[in-house]
Amino acid sequence: MKISVVPALLMGWLSCAMWAQAPTPPAARTPAAAPAAASTSLDDSSDRFGPLREAADTLKSAYEQLDTKNMAEVDSLLRTKRCQINRIGGDLDRVLDLMHQWLAAETKYWSAWSEVEQKRIDNQVKDLAGFEEDQKRAAALVDEEKQSREELQRRRASLETGSRTEGIKAEIDGIIKDIQDSEARLSTAQTTFDDLTTKITNMKAAISARVVDMRQNTARLGAFDMDMTAYYEKNRAAANEICNTKQPDTQRTPLPKKPAQ
Repeated sequence: MKISVVPALLMGWLSCAMWAQAPTPPAARTPAAAPAAASTSLDDSSDRFGPLREAADTLKSAYEQLDTKNMAEVDSLLRTKRCQINRIGGDLDRVLDLMHQWLAAETKYWSAWSEVEQKRIDNQVKDLAGFEEDQKRAAALVDEEKQSREELQRRRASLETGSRTEGIKAEIDGIIKDIQDSEARLSTAQTTFDDLTTKITNMKAAISARVVDMRQNTARLGAFDMDMTAYYEKNRAAANEICNTKQPDTQRTPLPKKPAQ
């Protein structure tokens, strides 16, 4: 019996960094560094969403420069211990606005990539289903060949217990040849089954990693947004607190007594 082995190619994943690592602002005042670059699987050596990447990088660079400039001024104004809420509030609003523009551009870029990656995952899931069907057929073939070999071995043992006529010897030789052929087929079927099992395991792990990577791309942006917004608002609260301590006393001021008529 000849085995038809279904050829299959396991898809590879090439990864490259899609945007440079952001310079980390001073740790003393920044709760979180800008999201690190995430790798994206590509079909070629270029980023198919290059214009979106460039737009996000431009906004990111502008945000980092404005953050450095405005927050240095905010720190300086806070150290005066004077009410500077108008200037500080303006600095913070401008930084927050530019940060949100950058994060929106980043989200747009990664959303575009997520659509591509989801299609890639869908295709991989289809390939995986085909591999699993091939694995089932290979497993059935292994069982079939094991049973066939066991039957041949029983027939051989039965013939070898009787008298060895020329006909019996020829039949035994034929059974031995069949057993050898069966063992070769069993080895091929087992190898096919093992290869398919390895491919299925690797593909499942790759699909799982790709799903996690896609989710992390946007999760990092969301976490950075929350951390930095909280940090900027903390500075605004500090400025407001200084202003509140500079308010006039709310106690009623005594008026001069009215001169007697």
